[in-house]
Amino acid sequence: MQEGPDNSDELKARLAKLTSDLQAQREAEAKEVERKEERDRSGRGLGRALSLGFRVLSEFVGAIIVGALIGRGLDVWLGTTPWLLFLFLGLGMAAGFRNVYRLGAPPPRPSGEDEKPH
Repeated sequence: MQEGPDNSDELKARLAKLTSDLQAQREAEAKEVERKEERDRSGRGLGRALSLGFRVLSEFVGAIIVGALIGRGLDVWLGTTPWLLFLFLGLGMAAGFRNVYRLGAPPPRPSGEDEKPH
């Protein structure tokens, strides 16, 4: 094989082209990975929001239904229709609002961790 000035320049040009092609491929792969991670992050955020929304809904509706069932049962048993149903329906709604508030409120601090100036 003959290695002269023309052959060496040709090899250097091919090497430079391959290096630039490889760099472009790496950048394209990095961008694709970045886009995929962004899609995953946004999907998790949506999933968490939907999960919290369904939990809030079930806590609220569940408390109202339980209150109504207890009130209706006591009304039938004691013959006070519909007064205990209304009473326990109101208590169920209050319990539902309390549960929703507890889900949204920040967790309480332990009593030993008061803020102290440094």
